[in-house]
Amino acid sequence: MTLGASFLASCGGDSSTSSSGGLIIGTPDKPVKLPITTDAIADGLAEETGTLEILSWADYQNPESIAAFESKFGVKVSISIYDSEEAAIVKLRNGTFNPDLILGMTDTALARLVAADLLQPLNKSYIPNFGNVITGLQNPYYDQESRYTVPYVVYGNGIGYRRDRIDPEIFTSGNGYDVMWDAKYSGKAAVLDSYRDSISMAMFRAGKNDVNTGDADVLAQAGADLIALRETLNPKVDILSYQEIPAGNRDIAGPMWSGDILSALMYLPEDTPADVLGFWYPENTITANDFFCITKKSKAPVLAHRFIDYMSDTDNALVNFSYVGYQPALESITAETLLSTGAVIESLVDALITPERYASGQRLIALDPAVDQLWLDQWTAFTAG
Repeated sequence: MTLGASFLASCGGDSSTSSSGGLIIGTPDKPVKLPITTDAIADGLAEETGTLEILSWADYQNPESIAAFESKFGVKVSISIYDSEEAAIVKLRNGTFNPDLILGMTDTALARLVAADLLQPLNKSYIPNFGNVITGLQNPYYDQESRYTVPYVVYGNGIGYRRDRIDPEIFTSGNGYDVMWDAKYSGKAAVLDSYRDSISMAMFRAGKNDVNTGDADVLAQAGADLIALRETLNPKVDILSYQEIPAGNRDIAGPMWSGDILSALMYLPEDTPADVLGFWYPENTITANDFFCITKKSKAPVLAHRFIDYMSDTDNALVNFSYVGYQPALESITAETLLSTGAVIESLVDALITPERYASGQRLIALDPAVDQLWLDQWTAFTAG
């Protein structure tokens, strides 16, 4: 994927550092070079034996990819699951989680991981496939020089739905976000269990596009709108719509990460046609990438580097995509490639993230703790009902 000049500019530039509440926070306007508190592992070390411990979202690696890696290196891979970045960071800090490798966190979490001194810097001599990474993400604003992170996938936020129950034209006949507040989907809807994404959805509906705002009034209105959604739809609040929409248990889910609707194909009953799945990609929305990073206390740091390298190989990434549904953050795997090879069906073309879409999307950044609390207060009020 070749990213546009505007995106490349946002990822490059001078490495200025901003600190807020003890957090070093990178933004597209002020990229950061994160401090290094320990040396990277030395060159030329042998891979460890035994087990590689990975902390990840559920269903976020193809079991075939894991098995192939195990066979190639003669090791076992054990995966522990987290369902929110916030909960995962708490458990990493208190020692409940002790992985070698973390997979799937975003730049909103990176500042907290670094502040807690939980990561070790990378030695890219073990990651020759780093050169396959999308050019604009080889030096991202949140981690200049990619000292700690290697991108895994890219995605955008939208609304996932059943095309056999909801007419796709309803999203373009007015404010598409309004569909998430329509009472006809009561008991058949879900809201993503991600406070920044879901509060931002309510803000986009109201025409507010600053997804990093500290304006208490704007956030209060977004919170009130979410409560109105809750009272109208009685939605589930979780991250399982990629399973529940294809199963027929839900008509609609928002926001929904684009990769989730692509992975939903794996969960369709055998007698259900694939084109029942639909995705609305809004003009105003969030785009993001997540990444691999290695913990400071990793017992298998060489093996962790090798896993990053393995997943950054084009062929291996395509095998992984066939199960995960999230677009690999590799230059060679474009939206056009995925369409032309039949990896993505026509009814889900709107779930593909082109360079133009990625560059135009709003980016969530780590917030000052006091501002973050304003967001959390609104989320708590919404989820308490």
